[in-house]
Amino acid sequence: MNRFLRNFVKLGVPILVIIIMMVLLSGVFHRGTIHPGRVTAAETSSAGIAFYTVSVASEPQVVEAVGTVQPQFKTTVSARITANVVELPVSAGQHVRSGDILVRLDDRDLRAKKQQAQEALRRAEATCDLAQSDYTRDKALFEKAVIPKSEFDETTLRLKTSIADVAAYQQAEHDAEFAFGYAAIRSPYDAIVVDKLSDVGEMATPGKPLLTLYESGKLWLEAAVPEEQAGALRIGKTYELQLDSLNKQMHGRLVEIVPSADSSSRTITARVALPFTQNVFPGLFGRMTIPVGEHARIMIPQLAVLHVGQLAMVDVDEAGVLRRRSVQVGRII
Repeated sequence: MNRFLRNFVKLGVPILVIIIMMVLLSGVFHRGTIHPGRVTAAETSSAGIAFYTVSVASEPQVVEAVGTVQPQFKTTVSARITANVVELPVSAGQHVRSGDILVRLDDRDLRAKKQQAQEALRRAEATCDLAQSDYTRDKALFEKAVIPKSEFDETTLRLKTSIADVAAYQQAEHDAEFAFGYAAIRSPYDAIVVDKLSDVGEMATPGKPLLTLYESGKLWLEAAVPEEQAGALRIGKTYELQLDSLNKQMHGRLVEIVPSADSSSRTITARVALPFTQNVFPGLFGRMTIPVGEHARIMIPQLAVLHVGQLAMVDVDEAGVLRRRSVQVGRII
């Protein structure tokens, strides 16, 4: 008998508990249950309520292309000779004028070569003057048959040789003067120094960068335009630009379209010239707005939109009855 009771408790009690829970969940002991069915909601009259008329307007359709501000003309300055840097009077961010000294190199060897070329030229000119005097004298004697033709030919040869020597030394003196000018590196235009890549005492060699600069006031936005919108671009047309970090809006003229697409991003680079603006420098992030057509848009006042949680709703007038409808809000202007 005890074994029977133990089996009953083990099996019967769980079954009894399950039956009681099912009865409770079925609502047998609940009163006031709302049974399924349709209930007619009370209608609200729209009388006396101010309404806005919905309008359909044609709005320009635009796309945005992002890009980076870059200089139109950027120069890396390097030496054309091998010499020590003895003066570097500029610093990063400094404005320089066309012709200002950027770097001065040790010119002692060049100065010595220049002086040697000048002295050699003076000797050649003196020799040429003597040869010219001899030629004038011997020509008169040869015409009077005082000296033989062979002697006059030698005088003529010395004159021609001395004239050629003068021309050669003049060229050498010009080359030495020109090389001497390499010791002073000047700015090719009004510019802003980007960075110094060398310092006083270092050795400058041809091809080694000493500093970089870009022409002041000559910046453009290099925007990556999706290739499907590239056909809407027009050289010379003005486009709206936005520099987010400076919160500046401006207009720029499209001056270049790179005739090659980036295979990884499927974009084409468009270069839009920026107007001269303070505090704008290379590397800033920018946006370019490109009109690509027009489309119809339903326009309603922003005050007419009711926000209920994540839903946007509006009240509409249907035959004098106020109805609430859910809407999807587009661009807010």
